[in-house]
Amino acid sequence: MLHFFKNNFLIPTFVFFILLLDGSVMTMLSYSLGSEKFQISPQFTLIVITLLAVYLINDSKIFLVSIIIGFIYDAYYSSILGVNLFLFPMIVILTRAVIKKFPMNFYTIWLWILIVYTVYTHFIYALYYLIDIHSSSYYYFLSQNYIPSLLFNAFLGFIFIWLIQKLVIWIEK
Repeated sequence: MLHFFKNNFLIPTFVFFILLLDGSVMTMLSYSLGSEKFQISPQFTLIVITLLAVYLINDSKIFLVSIIIGFIYDAYYSSILGVNLFLFPMIVILTRAVIKKFPMNFYTIWLWILIVYTVYTHFIYALYYLIDIHSSSYYYFLSQNYIPSLLFNAFLGFIFIWLIQKLVIWIEK
């Protein structure tokens, strides 16, 4: 019974919990920073999906979870339905391709998280800029949003690499 639960429900439930935590931490950070000019955008969901794509053996499970979570993410946080529905599975596919080409250790996984975060954030910025959802300059985006968020998410990556690795080892035992 526990084996069935671990294999079929734990990962989707965990990622959904992380999705909700993502928004809660974002709200908490925006209140705690108050009148500061920069904004920190935690990307727990992006980091966790990337790490699960690295550590899980079963490709189809994380791919399906990334599609569902991408849809929920778009419906819950984003104003455009379909962006993360497309991006999260693409991140899983790219991550699976990268782990086959490069040796994966703690630092290469951490670097890959930073690369994925950078590409994801810039893609979202460019898309929102093109369809005129926001009109901030690229300099403003870099200095006020991207760099503080990159530092915060780099720290989160260090923590989540260890946590997700232990979780996946426990699930696949």
